Amino acid sequence: MKHTNLLFISLALGSMAISSCTESEPVSNNGQQAEEKAIRFAVNTEHTRAGDITTNNLTSFHVYAYTNVGTTPSLFMDNVEVSKTGTNTWTYSPVEYWPANETVDFYAYAPAGWIGKGTPFGPVAYDAYPGTQDIIYAVCPDMKGNVGMANAQVLLNFRHALSKVTVKMSSTNTDLQVKVSNVALANLMTKGNFNFPSESTAGSATEGSVGKWTDQNTPHAYLLHMSQDQNDLITLSTTATDMSATGMGLGGAKYMIPQTLSWRSNGAGNDNYITVMCSIYDAKTGAKLWPNDNTPSENIVEGSTFGDGLLKFPLSTSRFSAWEPGYHYVYNLVINSNDEMGAIEFGTPTVDTFVDVSTTYE
Repeated sequence: MKHTNLLFISLALGSMAISSCTESEPVSNNGQQAEEKAIRFAVNTEHTRAGDITTNNLTSFHVYAYTNVGTTPSLFMDNVEVSKTGTNTWTYSPVEYWPANETVDFYAYAPAGWIGKGTPFGPVAYDAYPGTQDIIYAVCPDMKGNVGMANAQVLLNFRHALSKVTVKMSSTNTDLQVKVSNVALANLMTKGNFNFPSESTAGSATEGSVGKWTDQNTPHAYLLHMSQDQNDLITLSTTATDMSATGMGLGGAKYMIPQTLSWRSNGAGNDNYITVMCSIYDAKTGAKLWPNDNTPSENIVEGSTFGDGLLKFPLSTSRFSAWEPGYHYVYNLVINSNDEMGAIEFGTPTVDTFVDVSTTYE
């Protein structure tokens, strides 16, 4: 199952692939060997870009399983590691077998360790900083070994728990040369509690089949690019540059805690925004156009190594005011000019003629 949501802002918002979870073939009858009654696993995730967990690169996951979930849950599989040992072959030890008269609820996650000491029945505390790790989860409730068919599999379809964020920059004005020294995401919550859904992650995403984040806290800045010297400056072109993939940040931050976004104070207070430190030059003469003597103080970076100005772009837009789990938000920043760029000049003025209104008294 693919959860696709693509938005464009001047800024653009792409889809984070989400896979689903279903029950596969049931198990053998009572007359067949016990091995055929073993609980088996198969996995499906959506193929996405580098850095994302996909069907092709997932090599292991962990599973909790419970019986009697509707009444008093009883632990059946305790954080068992399931590993890929061949094409579509997943193994674990010790092997578990389907209970005769009970259903089993499966809760899976990857990579190992991200839920820490938590369990699927309580909030799982997670720290997403520095934003370089994708995490996934799957839920398959009410599973059972059906008599009469062999080689049953629990087919786990995973969803992405975090939001993915990409910042791209370009300039289509060939008369200008824009050099970028620093790009960061400001005031983002880095910690929160993840809550597993109670419904199957198979099929279309619904309110009950998508994990929820609560208690987001600990704001921090994510540094996407930082130039140490002139050689590290990024000169924008008509081809958009992925700023988290430039190699000059903290590992390519892109996986963020889903959270509400605000832009109430024009980049002050607790607003969430993208900061860009850059300078703009005349492409022909090399003359620096911005920042300049007319640039407001809030757009000046005091002590900047490269004499850069500061631009702020809100992370919330008219189309959305929150990041949701499993969505990929792509912000395309196109810098072609600046409102404060260049000296103020006056052209030849014109004056409206008077409108004649005559009144005659006799």
